[in-house]
Amino acid sequence: MILMMGQLILISLSLLLSGLACAAPNHFSIVIGSALVCNDQVSADYFNGYMERFFGAPAFSAGGANWWKVNENIFNSSSDYVFVGVGRDFIGATFKDSPDKLIANVRSVMGIEYKQMGAERWRAPSSGVLIKYYDKKTPSKMYCIGSPSKAY
Repeated sequence: MILMMGQLILISLSLLLSGLACAAPNHFSIVIGSALVCNDQVSADYFNGYMERFFGAPAFSAGGANWWKVNENIFNSSSDYVFVGVGRDFIGATFKDSPDKLIANVRSVMGIEYKQMGAERWRAPSSGVLIKYYDKKTPSKMYCIGSPSKAY
C-alpha cells in the first residue's frame, strides 16, 4: 500500500512538472516575435533550447526544423506552431490569419512594411523576413533566415 501511494505521488509530481514545462512564459511573444522579424541574430541552438525549456520536446521534426505546438498570440495573431532550424539558423511560425491580416498586424505592432514577391510570398525590404501563404488550415507561414547584418 505504501509503495502504491509513493508511485501515485511520483506520477502526480511528474505530471505537474511536465505541465510546467509546457507553459509559455509571459515574454514569449516578445522573444519569438523579435526573432521572426530578424531584430536580432537568430541562433538555432539558442531558440531550440528556449523552446525545449518552455514547451518540452518538439512535437515533430520536418524540413530541417524542430516544430513545437504553441497556440499562442504573436503580433496579435494566433500562432499554431513555432519551428526552429536544426543545424541551420532560422526560426519560423505558422499562423491562423491570412498573410494580409498577419502583415497588417505585424505592421501595427512592429512598424514593418512588406513587399509582395509573387502571388503567395511577401518579404520585408531590409531583412531576411518572409511571409508565405501556407495552406487552407493554417494560411500563413512566417520565418527569419539569417540576421540583421546577413539577410537571406
